[in-house]
Amino acid sequence: MIMKKVILLLLATLVVACYGVVPDNREIETMVRDSLLTDGLDDLFIMENFAKTNGFKQSDNIYIVDVEYDLVFQKSFADVVREIRKDPTGPQYGMFGSKFILTAIQSNFGQFETGDRIHKTDKITLHKTEQGWQIAES
Repeated sequence: MIMKKVILLLLATLVVACYGVVPDNREIETMVRDSLLTDGLDDLFIMENFAKTNGFKQSDNIYIVDVEYDLVFQKSFADVVREIRKDPTGPQYGMFGSKFILTAIQSNFGQFETGDRIHKTDKITLHKTEQGWQIAES
């Protein structure tokens, strides 16, 4: 009988503890990577050296996390321009129009060469949803 009570108490504690759990570093990295490498950008750069540097629970459903990572370019800006000029309606950059994507890439990253590395730091808000933690739309 005592053993049964101890087991029930442990299970109850575990359930309460799990309810407030925030996403682990691997989950956060996956969410950031998936968010960054969409709409053809996975062909432009890769993410390396991801690290969660800080985080705090704003509420049971909101977690704010500081991250840093490197983006390593897999092609140059000139290569991107050539690809888009060759096929301006092609699928390589997803839903974005060719002029829009060129402007956005250049304003965010400037002129870059293959192998260039940019170190990024971000503050990301995660929301707990019915399907788990998700990056908040900005």
